[in-house]
Amino acid sequence: MGMEIVEPNTCIRGCCSSSSIPLHLPPSSYSLLSPIARGAESVVYEGTLNGDKVAVKKPILSLSQHINDFHKQLQLLWFVSFSPKSHVFIYFKD
Repeated sequence: MGMEIVEPNTCIRGCCSSSSIPLHLPPSSYSLLSPIARGAESVVYEGTLNGDKVAVKKPILSLSQHINDFHKQLQLLWFVSFSPKSHVFIYFKD
């Protein structure tokens, strides 16, 4: 996908970073379509990123524990998906 990485390229807490996966994307580079799944801590949407179909996981961060849980989920998804053909997972705030 060859997207530009904007510094600082870190998670919301600043503890995770990547030299190959952009963690901050401008809203103009992606769009949300319809919800695919809903959980207690997040909603997964079908979306597009630079014309490609992607899944976008949007957190529902009402409590600090939700932030902790969502952060752990992102770290796990990042670990599982890290490969030469890795998927892009978008984390954003309203």
